[in-house]
Amino acid sequence: MLLLELMNEKHMTRAELSRRSGVPESTLRDILNGKAQIDHCEAGTLLTIADVLETTVDEIVVTYWEEALLHHDREVPLEELHDDSSMLTFYMIVDATKLALTAYSDLEFVCEICEEHWIERFHAEGAYRIAFFLLGFIDWVHRKPHLILDPHFASYRCETLDHPVYALATLEHDDTDDFCCAKIVAEENAIPELACFNIFMTEEDIRPDLD
Repeated sequence: MLLLELMNEKHMTRAELSRRSGVPESTLRDILNGKAQIDHCEAGTLLTIADVLETTVDEIVVTYWEEALLHHDREVPLEELHDDSSMLTFYMIVDATKLALTAYSDLEFVCEICEEHWIERFHAEGAYRIAFFLLGFIDWVHRKPHLILDPHFASYRCETLDHPVYALATLEHDDTDDFCCAKIVAEENAIPELACFNIFMTEEDIRPDLD
């Protein structure tokens, strides 16, 4: 954890960090042992800790997310789900997402997804590709401004697809070598919140016009 690394570099104890930051030692203990999630902490708490440790809130939160994703990938056994629904329907939803993002902001579209219960409905129908694509999208949107993940979907985050899914742009290569290279590039550059569901799409695949 970044906070522990910075404390060790400065030879700073938890008690000293508490004294200098004004954050109760019990709160620091919960943060450092993982009992309290950093992205649930108040901004003022993180700001004072960051000031004392000579870092930034962004650095603390981003590092926390990166470590959480790595922990998720390595430690949590994911349930693999098979999706028999139409691939055509999946790609239609991807195209509909691109279109929606020309009319709505990311957060507005996230609200639409949640209010209409699209993820729950597609998941209940066994259309797991669509459900996980939409969930990965809203988790990605939440990460960028360091928003708290919706705990309602916690059980879905313990699931993944049993076969990888790629953007149509990745699949359009006729040459076998080109196709293999395209898949590698997609897997290396995929949005992490989608990749954890075995969906390998980049931001360009979801929002092709980034100007």
